[in-house]
This record gives sequence, structure tokens and C-alpha cells, in this order.
Amino acid sequence: MLRKSSITLVLAAILVLVMASASFASPGNGKGKWKIKVQANWKATQLTDVGSHWAKQPVRFMLTQGIVAGYPDFTFRPNNPVTKYEAIMMIARASGFDGTADQDLELDESVPDWMRECMDYAVEEGILTEAEADNFKGWEPAKRYQVAVWAARTIGLEEDDQTSFLDDDEIPYFARSYIGGMCKHRFMVGYPDKKFQPNKPVTRAEMAAIIYRIMLSEIEGDGNDDSDTSDDLEIDTLTPADGSDDVDPATDQLTAKFSVAIEASEDLASVREGITVKNVTDDDYIDIDQVSISGRYLYIELEDELEDDKTYRVTIDEDIIEAEESGESFDGLSGSQWEFSTGDAEEDDFDIVSLSPADGDDDVDGANTEVLRAEFSDDIQVISGKDLDNAAKVYNKSEDEYVDIDSIEIDGDTLIITLEEPLAEGDTFEVTIKADYLEEVDSGDNFEGITGSDWRFETN
Repeated sequence: MLRKSSITLVLAAILVLVMASASFASPGNGKGKWKIKVQANWKATQLTDVGSHWAKQPVRFMLTQGIVAGYPDFTFRPNNPVTKYEAIMMIARASGFDGTADQDLELDESVPDWMRECMDYAVEEGILTEAEADNFKGWEPAKRYQVAVWAARTIGLEEDDQTSFLDDDEIPYFARSYIGGMCKHRFMVGYPDKKFQPNKPVTRAEMAAIIYRIMLSEIEGDGNDDSDTSDDLEIDTLTPADGSDDVDPATDQLTAKFSVAIEASEDLASVREGITVKNVTDDDYIDIDQVSISGRYLYIELEDELEDDKTYRVTIDEDIIEAEESGESFDGLSGSQWEFSTGDAEEDDFDIVSLSPADGDDDVDGANTEVLRAEFSDDIQVISGKDLDNAAKVYNKSEDEYVDIDSIEIDGDTLIITLEEPLAEGDTFEVTIKADYLEEVDSGDNFEGITGSDWRFETN
């Protein structure tokens, strides 16, 4: 078995290389440890749509762990929502699921074959209750509160019902303590408007980031771990690291990890006042939204993302932070000790940004649905020499037959598919948009297409 220090070093190396290239349920029996695969011979997957995405690092690390996968066209589609099946599969893989389980549940016939062992494992490990598994509706988009519950159960996270979001009343009561624990450890966070948005679907990028934070904490030691690595109060690591010259411009959070658990000498307001973030290139100071402390971590959340091709310096005043146990005051940090520069922001990726009906929707009004829409990130046009009428097809999976299409049109950034008749009720449909039929008007980039597994929904 690798020692913790060895795993940490290997993980650090991986991260550097990757950056360069509905009832009450009791807590689960999660073992509190997620499985990190330290791979000696791995190759960073070259994805075409995460280069400038805020979740680039978590996504690429999750790929090296085999927890998530990209698509054959070398895209990850980070903004696509995750279905409940996919969320459980990712969490299960992160916790050690190897494709088999001892549990053998009598699952509904609607559960796909590729998920059956995983559902057994989820119940076996306490990620789901049997009641939840019996009525799972796995093709629905996974909601933020659901992911918080499943992840917290998996790692046996201590519950904390101290939430103070403006939309606390929208969080199911049983889920509040799980969400409190996840937010306390910074595995999940709220939004700038002080809301948690519990019912918002989780995207592929967000799912990767949540799992990444938990896995990283397992290696480094949780922020509330009392086993401090040093008796002296000093900074262990900075994120972005001091001297970094290719920081993602989409960064809006800075982190300082200390050698021991810390707290504000007076209050967080004083800590916030004692921290400055300066854009040295433009000789301007950056607004800080808020600061927070969790165990050994100081988090500095900016009001806006950083800008590309700029140099930044961060200062922390002395005597505003102290060691939680000893009361030792922190000597502060000068700008010369924490300086970094951002790289070039890449152009926005050309891809679909929304689907109607949404992928994974299992309650579509079939009788009133005869128009399907795919909205792209920019205006589109049919590729010269291609027939737009052949660009898409709609398949009734339940009846094993294709649906007749009346017309396919383009309206600016939207592909509109009009059917000859409304959708049949109680059936599952899959929509395919073929590769190399559409292109972005401005850049001429070809759309790589989507398959039925990317756009699937059910009618009521």
C-alpha cells in the first residue's frame, strides 16, 4: 500500500500534467474513504471543450481515475445535465465500485442492464435506501440536493444542519443536514445570490468538481482533521500556486491551506478587510465577495473571475488569522509571496447549450409536443452540399420505429425539428443530430453531432 505522502506526491504530479495537457433516510454506511487510483502509465485525454472551462482540472483528473469518460469526438460536454443514473454511477466508481455487488435487488424492469449492479452496490453501501432504489426514475436529471445526500452518505460525512441559504425552505427537510455537511467541508457551495438552488440539475462539470474535491480531501486530509502536520502556524500550499504563469482566467476563488486549523482572530469581516487582491498589470484592486475558513483552509471568493493575460498579487495582513488551538497569530503574507499570472482565455466552444424537451425529461407532454429544438452556443448553418432534411432523426425506442419528420429548419442559433404528428404518449424517444451537417456561422467549425443517448426523453 502506498503511504499517504506517496499518494499525495503522485496526485500532485498528475494535477500538474493534467493542467498542462422521498422519505427520510438515515446516513449511509459509507466508509469515509474514496478510492484513488495512482496510475503509473496514464495519458491525459485531450478534450476539445474543457480547455478554458472552470472545471478543467476536476474533469481531467476524473478521467484519469476512470470515473467519468469523454465522448468519441473528444468532447466532454461539461454543461450537459447529469441523469440520476449517471450521478450514482460516478459516485459509486469513486467509492470503489468495480462493476459487481453482493446485493441482488429485485429492480424494476426499466432499470437498464448497465446500471443494475451499480444500483445493487448503491443500496449495499448505503448510498441509496431500498425504497429510493425501487422508485428511482434514473433518467431524470440529478438535482443538487440529491447529489449532496448521496455523496455525504457515501463518505459517512458528519451531518450539519446549520444552513443559512436564502432558499433553505426549498431544501427537503431530510436533506438539509447532508447539505450542511457538504457545504461545511466546501465539497459543495452556494451561489453568489446566497442561494443553494437545491432543485437545479447538476451538470457533468459540477459532478466532476464535487467528486474531485472529496477525493482530494481524502488524500490531503480533511480540512477539519485535527492531526496537524506542524505545530507552527504557516502556509502549506496556495491555489493558484505562487509563481504560476498559466492560471485559468475563469478562476474566481483563491485558497490558502495552512499547517494547522485556523480561525479569525476577531471575525471574518476583519479577515476580509485584511486581504487584498491586486491586478498588477492594470494597477487595480479586485473586489472580494467573501472569505471563509474551514479547518486548515482559507477561501477567498472574488466578485468576478480573473482576466486573461494579467498578473495578480495577494496580500494577507498579520494578526487577522490565528491557530485554532494554540492561538498563535499568523505573520501575514506579502504580495511578493503570492503572485501569479493568467493565461489566454480560449474562445467559447461550439456546442449545444439547451435541448427541448430536455435530455432525461421523463414527463414530456406528448400530446402537445410536435416541435423539438436544439439551441447552439452560436448561430448555425447547414454545411454546403448537405441536405438539412437529413440532419436529424427521431426514434421511438419503445415501438422500435422512427418518427416521421415534417421539416427541419434553422432559426439563428436553433435547430427546429417539426414532426408530422405529436409524440405518442407513454413512450421513450431518442433524437440524433448527425455529425458534419451543421457548422458555426462565424468560425465554420463543424458540429460533431449527438446520438440518441445524448438526447433521450419520455412522454407521459
